Amino acid sequence: MKTYVITLLCLILFTGVAGAESPATGQNNSITVPSFDTIESHNALSRGTEVSVTGQSGSINVPSAFITKGRANIAVYDAYASQNNFLGQGNKLENNTVYGALSYAPLQYLEISLGSLDSSSIVTSSQSLHYSGDLKIGIKGSYEVIPDLSIGILTEALLYSKVGAIGYNGNAASYTLSLLASYDMSKSKLSFPLIATLRIGYLWDNTQNLLSSTDNNLIPPLGKYAMGIRGDGLTLLGISLLFPLPEYYIEPMLEFTSQFTDSYSSYSLTDPSFSSVSWNQNPLYITPGILFYTPVRGLRIAIAAELSVSKKVSDRVTTGSFSTAPQVIWIGGLSYSFSE
Repeated sequence: MKTYVITLLCLILFTGVAGAESPATGQNNSITVPSFDTIESHNALSRGTEVSVTGQSGSINVPSAFITKGRANIAVYDAYASQNNFLGQGNKLENNTVYGALSYAPLQYLEISLGSLDSSSIVTSSQSLHYSGDLKIGIKGSYEVIPDLSIGILTEALLYSKVGAIGYNGNAASYTLSLLASYDMSKSKLSFPLIATLRIGYLWDNTQNLLSSTDNNLIPPLGKYAMGIRGDGLTLLGISLLFPLPEYYIEPMLEFTSQFTDSYSSYSLTDPSFSSVSWNQNPLYITPGILFYTPVRGLRIAIAAELSVSKKVSDRVTTGSFSTAPQVIWIGGLSYSFSE
């Protein structure tokens, strides 16, 4: 799967390079390497930077507080994970999720977004589980404190598809509310290539309502995870560091993201190991990645790996331990930004 994603991204990049027009002839039979000025204008257009999987402008997992009026973003990301001893000793999960997202800023202080996903999983017994069509609608407001520092508020509604049916289950809708702060040192007097963002938020999770009370008491944690069911409120924390280096056509990135709770109430219905968890047994990820500028203005390619630093949970049923998060999630994606 990883080879497929990387090969696909390379093909798209090659196509964009080969199709670039020569400024001298207007023909597309030669390769044009973008000048520094072109990359600079590209970077200015995408300040904040590409589109996160939430649909908002930002890094891969952390939305930015910066908003550019009239800018539209489109992105597609693929995330793949394979993990042994996941949510139980002896369990195995293989998951592939495709995210699609877009956003638009009609005002300097307002950005709206829409995202959707398609997820497929293979669990221990070789059973395949699949769900798609879940929607995420976001509204972000921003205020520029000084030219290089912005703060914002992001609220999102997550609308879930019904299990085994067509349409959305309104009773299972979840909501998030987050505070954002972004600082662009590359535009300050320090002139250091760094864009830093902090996110602090909360998720009101109602996914357990997708199941009947009978199924909720029978389906084990691994099955619920594969179905996208969590069921507990979560405190969200995200920090992103972006290093725009337009002269090298790249933008390295580093993220730290986490989701905190003190219990997994839905999971503990079938496994007492989840009745109490410490903060460092929750999903904690460090995500290094790199963003490539392409000759097509506004088009970028992102490759990243989410690396879990979570502590394992002792299994109360067996003598072993298990993870609450996949140890590595491979991410590859494309994003495109344009303005009015």
